[in-house]
Amino acid sequence: MADFATKKIGAPDFNPEKYVKELSQRCVGGQELQQQRQKIQTLADETNILLKKNVYQNYMQFIETAKEISHLESEMYQLSHMLTEQRSLLSSLAATSLLGDKIPSAVDSDGATGNSGEGEEQKEEEESRRKLAAILEKVEGCVTLLETSGRTILHEGDLLELDPIENSALQRVHAYLFSDGFMIASWIPNRRGPVRYKFEAMYELGSLAVVNVRDMSSVKTAFKLLAFPDTRVFQCTNNQSKKEWLDKFEQAKKARFVQEQQKRESASQIERSPSRPSHSDSLESPSNPFEDADDSNAESELPEWLMEVPEDLDVCIAQRHFEEAYNLLERAREFLDKNTATDPVITDIRRKVEARVRALTEVLMKELEVSPDKSLQGGLRAARRAVRLLNQLGRSTQACDLFLKLCSSILKTQLKRVKREGATVLYVQQIGGIFFSNLTDMTREFLRAFPHSPSCASAFVMWAGSELTHLTSHLIKQVFMPQSSITMLAECVTCVRNQCDQLSELGVDLRYQLDGLLRTPLTRALRDAREKLVDAVKLRAVEDKWHPMNLQSKAGLTKFLQEMSDIGIASIHTYVTGDCWLGLTSNTVAFSKLYLMLLDDCLRLATPELQYTVDDVLSDVFQAQMLHVEASCSSEKYKAESQFIQKNAAFLLDTLLTLAEHCYEEKIGNPCAQLSKLRDKYSHLKKIVASRSLIVQL
Repeated sequence: MADFATKKIGAPDFNPEKYVKELSQRCVGGQELQQQRQKIQTLADETNILLKKNVYQNYMQFIETAKEISHLESEMYQLSHMLTEQRSLLSSLAATSLLGDKIPSAVDSDGATGNSGEGEEQKEEEESRRKLAAILEKVEGCVTLLETSGRTILHEGDLLELDPIENSALQRVHAYLFSDGFMIASWIPNRRGPVRYKFEAMYELGSLAVVNVRDMSSVKTAFKLLAFPDTRVFQCTNNQSKKEWLDKFEQAKKARFVQEQQKRESASQIERSPSRPSHSDSLESPSNPFEDADDSNAESELPEWLMEVPEDLDVCIAQRHFEEAYNLLERAREFLDKNTATDPVITDIRRKVEARVRALTEVLMKELEVSPDKSLQGGLRAARRAVRLLNQLGRSTQACDLFLKLCSSILKTQLKRVKREGATVLYVQQIGGIFFSNLTDMTREFLRAFPHSPSCASAFVMWAGSELTHLTSHLIKQVFMPQSSITMLAECVTCVRNQCDQLSELGVDLRYQLDGLLRTPLTRALRDAREKLVDAVKLRAVEDKWHPMNLQSKAGLTKFLQEMSDIGIASIHTYVTGDCWLGLTSNTVAFSKLYLMLLDDCLRLATPELQYTVDDVLSDVFQAQMLHVEASCSSEKYKAESQFIQKNAAFLLDTLLTLAEHCYEEKIGNPCAQLSKLRDKYSHLKKIVASRSLIVQL
């Protein structure tokens, strides 16, 4: 039954719905259906077990196939090694005569052959090639190792690579030092066959610098590898191993220097050979009187310090000795500018020196770059060295740009420390003091760093204007609010203006820009203040009964006279009647105080651009009070108080308005035309009141 069900379910034309329908018709009761369900479940479990077995078998076959591939790979490496040996054998056979002697390659002046020397050289070359071939079998991915002729291995060993910043272990590597380079190979964890390492990097010995790393608590027996633009740190197993590595590197450097010097000498001899006679001609003519004396002398050899300039520059840059690096660059540039020969060695040194110039520039620019994890504790003084060196390297524009970005970051950090607490005036005074004091220090540092650079000066002015715009927009949001009084605004604006004037001593005048940024919000604030004060004057006018002001006592009178004298109305004592009565209404006195306070605020805010708005505000507020006086004069309700009204009108026009005009002209420098018009317009009130009082007396 199970085999039948398996065949039926596994058939290609199996229909589940039809199969379930047949089972329900054939089975009687729920027990038989449950038995059929268990059989199908058992069949599913068996199928899963078979699938797992098949997957396991396929996996084992895959592993065996991978092993075979690995063995084939090792055999391919062995075959490559055998082909290399066969090629060397064929080359040696080609150089052998039928009699078993080596074919002479050169004959000296005495006719003796150099078979013994060539044999030793050939043996050394064969030995070197065998060692390189052995490396090919161990290291994966370095097939081109044998392509460079004359390459020999000097030293090899295991090293531990460390992170150059955190000094933490990164990986185990196996390093090879050749006569012309340094190769790094990483370990293969699950290796098969003879291959143990994987090729990672190959550094040319000429562009490589090795620096000894002093032993510290976390790092010992290590040395640093400087290969532009990489910096890698390797740790040896012990001090002896470290000493061997450093000695081998030094030997390889010296050997390379000697080899390059020999190449230069041979190249110079080849260049002079066409103009010189051959050896046979020299026997007949031992001397040539027409030969140039300069041609007989060899070209001057390059100094040793110049050959080591790239490595020395790498060391100076890595150790952050930027001044030494710049001085060495200038020395090398001066020598190369004087030496205009087309020697390939000089060309190569010139190319390497220019590459180090770019490297030094990038490092100095990174010194000035602003990053979230960079501390700004040193401020601009810490950036002096980098800016000075960039200017000397001819990168003033980049230095100026980075310098201004650093200034912006410092300003932003300083302003963030100011908390919005307490009175608004104190907050504005604090944030303005921090901004303009820092801006003053930055201006001094800029003038010291870029003393003779018009383009940089223009950039600084633009930057300062941009920073002032940011500050002003912030102050406008914090200060210019509907509930802010004009007095508070005047104090804040005056404080910021005085702080801004500090920059004028250094030749940076931002006052005009500050006034321009504040013009629109100040105009709106002055007009709002005018509307509020006019409404306040109208409200007091409704409550004004035109009664003399009672100061209650002599002490109150004395205090009042002192207050009025402090605000500029010293002649108020002429209006005193009796012991403690004043011949003016309380409304007139309150308006006088209010108007003089408004006058002082407007004059502190006044600029040539705001003068028209200030004149309108002062004129409209004073006119509102005079309209109240005029309405009271024409009203039948106050006929009995006509003489008293005349006295108040005379005080407003002759004392208060005169004082306002005098203060305005003293502050602005010219008289206010609108206030003069108000005097002429309402001067008739005194005559009307006087004539009305005369009619009452008759």
